[in-house]
Amino acid sequence: MNLERMGETLAITGAAAGLLGILGGAALNDDCSSGETSVLCVTAATLMAGGVAATIIGFTMYMTGISRIDKIRKVQFSDSFQLEVIPGGFYCSHPQNYPTGITLRISF
Repeated sequence: MNLERMGETLAITGAAAGLLGILGGAALNDDCSSGETSVLCVTAATLMAGGVAATIIGFTMYMTGISRIDKIRKVQFSDSFQLEVIPGGFYCSHPQNYPTGITLRISF
């Protein structure tokens, strides 16, 4: 769930940074197209590129988190998941007997 939340936050933040970079680049269009590299032009370009990269990474993290949660829920609520507590069923060859105790068997 943390991966899902972090991905969602990163995707939203990246989209906002990319949009801010696009709007800043559009406002500075005349200054940036003249061939001079000002700090504002570099900042706008960095925001656009970083925003796109952060959005892609965040979306990937979000989708990975969602698929992991779905797999866990599928196992939790499926009929194939079994939890058994049985008497100790392992044969110990050294004393040649079955040890006392219980065995927890989980299968899915």
